[in-house]
Amino acid sequence: MTLDALITLFFGVAVLAAKPGPGMMTVASKAMGEGLPSVISFMVGTNLVKIMFFALVVLGYSFLPENMLFLSIVLKAVTAAYLIWLGVKGLQKLDPDAKANEVIARKHGFTENFAAGFMLTVANPFDILFFAGVLPTIMTVGAVTPMTFAICAFVIVLADALVALSYAVPIALSRNFLSRTSMRKLNIVSCAALILVGLYIGYSAMPTRF
Repeated sequence: MTLDALITLFFGVAVLAAKPGPGMMTVASKAMGEGLPSVISFMVGTNLVKIMFFALVVLGYSFLPENMLFLSIVLKAVTAAYLIWLGVKGLQKLDPDAKANEVIARKHGFTENFAAGFMLTVANPFDILFFAGVLPTIMTVGAVTPMTFAICAFVIVLADALVALSYAVPIALSRNFLSRTSMRKLNIVSCAALILVGLYIGYSAMPTRF
């Protein structure tokens, strides 16, 4: 594994993470409505799937089911339902009588945020196609050692985290300067964003022809 290969992998993953889409929108909505802890929990789920996809490419496609299209549709449908449920649940937990120094909306727990990140990424076949297309051009995937795998996994997580946190941190910090009314509106926007992401994924899961 050369330094050039690691740099190529880093920037490739960074570009993938910066690509506008449901993942970026969900990170932004988590940062707006719940703050950095929820964003980090979400990122743990997304990066676990990225490493799993990386492992599948290294090991070969014998571990992948033959009917990837059907599996992708099912995963997208489940993910859409889950994100919509999280958004609706967040709206139901909004507390209109909260004091200024209290949390206006209860945050989703680690498990909920982790599951959202995991499901959102595993339902996106573009990620595994990215690894399948990029890795063979920068390394011999059949000759990856455990040490090389660990280094590449670290680079993948680092690139994804730096991009996500680069826009999540400013959004999360801005929460400290908002009034109670503004925070409540922000929480409503963040929950609505989760619902919209879910609807978008659900729409993308529909076959193009009936």
